Amino acid sequence: MNRIQLVCLAAILVLAGATQAFAERNFPEQARRGELNAYEYPLMKIGDNVYRLSPGSRILNQQNLIIMPASLRVQTAPVMYMLDMSGDLSRIWLLTGDEAARLPAPK
Repeated sequence: MNRIQLVCLAAILVLAGATQAFAERNFPEQARRGELNAYEYPLMKIGDNVYRLSPGSRILNQQNLIIMPASLRVQTAPVMYMLDMSGDLSRIWLLTGDEAARLPAPK
């Protein structure tokens, strides 16, 4: 009986994790859409503007995991981003293909 309970508990935990993994990301209303281009740390080029990363900024990949700026190896990528009060980048989200199609870049 204990073995059946353990298997059921494991199945519930797996299913709970799977629903979290497939949850749609929601972006703040202040977030803007852009195209990230190749950059030179600590500067980021989004569209035609060059921004500086703010202290404590976060870059989140397509799986919503925080990544370090040095590990960002893309030449171009669709992104959502937020600026802080001083105009520096505070958050960057790398978009999946579905998110990029759902949130078109401004022209």
